[in-house]
Amino acid sequence: MSHPYIIWTMRRTGGTTLAGLLEALSEHPQITHEPFNPDRLLGYITNTWFAGGDEARLEYDIRQALATCPVIKHCYELCAPELNDCLMMVASDLGYRHIILDRRAEDDRILSLELAEATDAWGGSDVRAIYGEIIVGNRTPRPINIDGAVTHMEHCLGARRRLLEILHRHGQAPFMVYFEDVYSDPARGCDLVRRLVEFVGLSPAEHPGYDALVDEALLTRGQNSAQIVHFVPGALELQAILRTQLRHRPLPFVAS
Repeated sequence: MSHPYIIWTMRRTGGTTLAGLLEALSEHPQITHEPFNPDRLLGYITNTWFAGGDEARLEYDIRQALATCPVIKHCYELCAPELNDCLMMVASDLGYRHIILDRRAEDDRILSLELAEATDAWGGSDVRAIYGEIIVGNRTPRPINIDGAVTHMEHCLGARRRLLEILHRHGQAPFMVYFEDVYSDPARGCDLVRRLVEFVGLSPAEHPGYDALVDEALLTRGQNSAQIVHFVPGALELQAILRTQLRHRPLPFVAS
């Protein structure tokens, strides 16, 4: 039997695609992606914590939520450090494996997030339809909140440092995956995914459709948000600001 796992990630890292691939291979129960977001299935845990800060209740609620060992994609930058710490502790007690999915080009990730919020194009067929309308002038995207985006960048850099501290505190050695390594080079991506699959105790040989699933995930997904940058007010300005501010600020994680 394979291990349950948590994918610790942030928005716009390709996490939905990677999580979907692993879920298709795993025998463990599935749950709504990002379940601890305040508006998602387990959002009551997050909201209860914010309302009262009760550590005992937080641990109880998380243990109940993980009792059946569902596989989870978790956007940790959206949750309190205390919740992330408790989730790491409980999941580790239950034999979960931990995966960190990040993106080396943080400026691209933040810009992609802001473009999604400005256009309402978050994924799937909606992207093609909405981008097409914007490009021909039938739809006007909202201007980007540049100050808010820079503030969010700082928050995410801090969230990464805190997650690294949590991992060290609980003695966990995660499997590190970068967006660029999975999606930029198909051959390298396939090898990385195979090692990740084996990390959680799954055997590609036991899944006749494994190669087709991987090919679909690595070759047919993606939104190409770069095509819309020139049409969104403030996008080029934000891109320049992010690249300048992040130039000498490397991310804290080291690839496995």
